[in-house]
Amino acid sequence: MKGSFPAVLAGLMAAILALATALGLAKGGLHISNHEGDLLHLADIVRREVDGEWPHLDFVTPLGVLAYAPIAALAALGLPLGLAVIWAQALVGAVLLPGAFWVGLSRLDRGWACLFGAGVMGLAVALASGGPEPWISLSMHYNRWGWAIAFIVLAIAILPPRGSGPGQQLADGLVLGLGLAALALIKATYLLACAPVAVLALALRRDGRALATALAAALAIWGGLTLVAGPGLWPAYLTDLLEVARTDMRPYPSDPFLTVIGGTRTVAGTLLYLAAVILARRGGWRQEGLLLLAAGPGLAYATYQNHGNAPVWLFLLGILALALRRPGTPQPYGLMAVGWSALLLAAPIFLALFESPIRNFSAAEGEAVALLPGDQGLWMPAARALRVETRIERPLDLDPPDWLVDPGPEPTVFRGTELEGCVVTNGLVAWYRAISEDLAATGFAGHPAFVADVLSAYWLFGGVGRLDGGAPWYYGGLPGIEGAELLLVPQCVGNIDARRGILAAVEAGGYELTELRRTRDYIVLGIAPPAASAR
Repeated sequence: MKGSFPAVLAGLMAAILALATALGLAKGGLHISNHEGDLLHLADIVRREVDGEWPHLDFVTPLGVLAYAPIAALAALGLPLGLAVIWAQALVGAVLLPGAFWVGLSRLDRGWACLFGAGVMGLAVALASGGPEPWISLSMHYNRWGWAIAFIVLAIAILPPRGSGPGQQLADGLVLGLGLAALALIKATYLLACAPVAVLALALRRDGRALATALAAALAIWGGLTLVAGPGLWPAYLTDLLEVARTDMRPYPSDPFLTVIGGTRTVAGTLLYLAAVILARRGGWRQEGLLLLAAGPGLAYATYQNHGNAPVWLFLLGILALALRRPGTPQPYGLMAVGWSALLLAAPIFLALFESPIRNFSAAEGEAVALLPGDQGLWMPAARALRVETRIERPLDLDPPDWLVDPGPEPTVFRGTELEGCVVTNGLVAWYRAISEDLAATGFAGHPAFVADVLSAYWLFGGVGRLDGGAPWYYGGLPGIEGAELLLVPQCVGNIDARRGILAAVEAGGYELTELRRTRDYIVLGIAPPAASAR
């Protein structure tokens, strides 16, 4: 591309970053409307990292270092958490801008280059979870970042470069290597989806220079991290990934895999993807069609591993199909139809992403309450934050009829007492705050506790102490229990299966328990290792 267009493309992406950041800063933080449990998970990890803890080494998580490090680094400078998120997303967008710019400059026509760059920036700075729902949420921010990087990597891998020579090869290799290194350190699922396609693309092009550059760039990032964190980070990371993969707590985040690729909500996208592969190969893009086919399973698996299973990849499919249409071949109109159809299907997702900073800016401040103690720049409507609502999950009292497959969960019996089958559906912040205030008032503040629930964020509200080696989000086992002084058993929880599994493991492990306090909302017990191990 010649003339002023490179400046136009860079200016468009920079303007999106600047506008989204300015709106958040002008608001003074974030007005969350949904997924407050995910926000507590984020706050838990960020606080740990600010205090010098490392993921995998000091606490259990399947997410990589870079999933939270940008936010934690800014929070460590003294920024409230809400503002740290806004600045961190701007930083991520600024880091991704050169990669998206290179894709547009080296592989796309002007219109598609602008659309691609805007989409990548939107993924970086949005304040939504990545689906079409019109809410403000920090849930799965790392998935948005992962998709943005994956789009850059796959576009370079699949689309043919318009230039040649050492400069083109070095730039391709650098962007691919840095992108794949970042994906490994954000969420390994995206690395598994993109790395095989990138390697296959460079092998088909016989581009040894780009491959060597990519490998050198990735190893430089991983080697630098190893020097800072120590070589033990990698086996610890692998251990966390394997533990989560083996857990029966949540075998998949939302729908089964076959539903993700063939359900009524998704089958149209799947058929479009297959049509794009066929039309590309019949239109003369045989290598590109093969690479697109190779990318399909990874994109489907990444979607399957994301809560909500939003087909964000439809945006990339639209760009790729429209970039591959070639006048004079048998298939230009077919690829054009596929491309525009994919973009139309992706439109609700990306409209929600782009609208989210505006919705946050226009949120009603008079109806909001703080989500966390202190001035953290995080608010939520009072009706959502403070009105506790629950549902009761219990088995049927009568014998279920034959046609009723699931009569309900079995009751949880702990130390001879049946616990309530109670799940918090609204007012999670008020629930955590009330229990924490009661725990602190009765002398348990500062004592590390293992919480029998999927989230263990009571320590953020000062009710108990933080558990070293624990899991901010519970996936299985008893991580960190050797450092616990207390076992906190809420009567209402976020996940009954998590509570049941934890209590069963505690009883099976022979831990010595002493009941210290019981209220209608929780039981707190002193916990000590089994007598044999204590000796």
